[in-house]
Amino acid sequence: MSANHDGTNLLEVRGLTKIFGTLTACDHIDLDIARGEIHALLGENGAGKSTLVKMLFGSLEPNAGEIFWNGQAVRISSPGVAKKLGIGMVFQHFSLFEALTAAENIALSLDDGSPINSIAAKARALSFSYGLPLDPESLVGDLSVGERQRIEIIRCLLQT
Repeated sequence: MSANHDGTNLLEVRGLTKIFGTLTACDHIDLDIARGEIHALLGENGAGKSTLVKMLFGSLEPNAGEIFWNGQAVRISSPGVAKKLGIGMVFQHFSLFEALTAAENIALSLDDGSPINSIAAKARALSFSYGLPLDPESLVGDLSVGERQRIEIIRCLLQT
């Protein structure tokens, strides 16, 4: 940990704790993630993985601890605050409309009013740059679970 939180790490978590009644879901979690790093959270059911991620996304408020983003202490009080910081979350359960295309589903979550062809082009380019090729014109109802997950990931990346 850098004592002065100089921004070397993109994300620093210190002592993050969440308690539900008598259950401590996360107990003084410390975590450093540097720019460009990829991490995985592994653990048994009930280990606190989802609780930790929900605190980082502003869906749950921690009982204790600090979060530093780009070296600055932040209070992530809502998903809107998280998104403004550039933090996104892809949920386990999809929230996609099967009768719409991938691009139309992505457009529903964007606030910029871009034309659908522009959104489709951005989604296609971004998906290929991450090695997650996606056809933005495909109907969600015709896609596999893996392809639907790609839509959620690309949507998240375009929102932040």
